[in-house]
Amino acid sequence: MNKLTRVVTVSLPIVLGVNFLVASAVDADSLLSLDSINRVNKSGLIRGTKQDFNKSVQQCNTCLRLIPSGQLNQQRNPIYLLEIYSQGQLKETFPTVVGRSYTQTRNRHQAGTESPLPDGKYTVSSYSVPGTIPEVGGRFIPIQPQFRTGRSALGIHYDPSYNKNNGEDGTAGCIGLTTRENFNKLRQFIENHHPQLLIVDIQ
Repeated sequence: MNKLTRVVTVSLPIVLGVNFLVASAVDADSLLSLDSINRVNKSGLIRGTKQDFNKSVQQCNTCLRLIPSGQLNQQRNPIYLLEIYSQGQLKETFPTVVGRSYTQTRNRHQAGTESPLPDGKYTVSSYSVPGTIPEVGGRFIPIQPQFRTGRSALGIHYDPSYNKNNGEDGTAGCIGLTTRENFNKLRQFIENHHPQLLIVDIQ
C-alpha cells in the first residue's frame, strides 16, 4: 500500500484569514475526494469567525483544536483534523476519526450513542494511561468536558482499525489518530508541553 506525504494548501479565510500548509503521511488510497478540503467553507462545515478563532487560540496559547476536513476514508467515515498549537502557533496537523460513519448524526450529548464527542472545550490530561480494550490501541489520553453533557470516558487514542473493513473503523466517540506514529508524536507533545485546552468545533 503506497504511503506518501500530501502537502495541501488550504484556504480557510473564514477561520484563519490566511492560507496554511497541512502535511501528513497518509494512505494514498484511503481518502475520497482529496481536494474537498478546499471546499470546507462552502459546505458550511467550519463555522465561526477569524476573531472567534484568534480569541480561542490566544486564551489557550498551547492547545489542541479539532475541526472537519470535508474528507471521507474508504469506509465513508469523516476525517477530522487535530491541530496542535504551541505558543499560539500552529505546529502540526493530524488526520483523525471521531465516531463511525453511521453514528455521525446521533445525539452527541447522550451516553451510549457512540456519536462523535460534542463541540466545546475540554481539559487534556498531561499523561496517557493504558487502554482497557484493544480498539483503544494500547494508550489512552483522557479528556474532560468543561460543560454539562451526558458523555463520559472520552479521550484521544490510536485507532488500530482505521480504514479496515472490519466494522471497527472509527471510535465510540473519542478522537482516534489514524497512525500509531502520529499518536506517539501527539503523546510526546502533550507530555512535554502540557496543553491547557482542547477545542472541539466539528458540528
